[in-house]
Amino acid sequence: MAHALMHARWETAERWYEVEVLYDLLGDLVSTRRWGAKKSDKYGKRTVLISSEEEGRQFIEKIEKIRLRSTPPYCRVY
Repeated sequence: MAHALMHARWETAERWYEVEVLYDLLGDLVSTRRWGAKKSDKYGKRTVLISSEEEGRQFIEKIEKIRLRSTPPYCRVY
C-alpha cells in the first residue's frame, strides 16, 4: 500500500473533499482527489501525475483556496 506524502481533507455539514499526494505502486508521483456527500456512499475520484512534491504542495494550497470560497465554505479537517 502506498503511503501519502501529503493529505488534506475539507468538510461542510453535507459534503467532503480530500486530496492525497503519494507515490503509486509504479513509483510515479500522483495526486488523488476524492469528493462526495456525507449521506451517500457515492463519490468521485480523479488521479493525475504530478512532477514534484512542490507541485503537490502548491496543488493542495490551490484546492484550499477554492474550498474556502465555496458556499458554504469548507473547513479543513486535516
